[in-house]
Amino acid sequence: MNKDGKEHIIRIIGAGDYGGENYLFDLQNTTVYGIALTKTEVCILYKTDFHKLLKIDHQVGQNLLKLNAKKSVELERQAQLLSFYRVDVRLVAYLEDLYNINEEENSITLPMSLKDLASYLGTSAESLSRYFKEFETKGWIERHYRKIIIKPAFLGGI
Repeated sequence: MNKDGKEHIIRIIGAGDYGGENYLFDLQNTTVYGIALTKTEVCILYKTDFHKLLKIDHQVGQNLLKLNAKKSVELERQAQLLSFYRVDVRLVAYLEDLYNINEEENSITLPMSLKDLASYLGTSAESLSRYFKEFETKGWIERHYRKIIIKPAFLGGI
């Protein structure tokens, strides 16, 4: 949340992901918080228990470092997306990222609502909606709510 109280989505946490690890190391970040978008189960790890676990199993610390490095890469990618001046270029790059990590052939599912995606990409839901319509008109995609079918023209049209 910025100084004006406006929310900006930094990341979406899914099953098995974690957040708030900064508190385990006496670091605070009062501008970051989470909101559950679906029914959620949360596991709380207390700092004292975490430090005991680190002494018992050093692999835990190594895994945490690896996961934090992955989070850092994802944040860098988001910063890179936000550096693109044009919103359509941001959206195309985001869709390409989803397409490249997707397991389904030629389709992707947006992991968040249009409003949340707009916040993540630093624009408005209305702008994204216009670009999605434009991409459909160009024959690049078919959109069915959060499910998007990627057409061959998308991959060759950018």
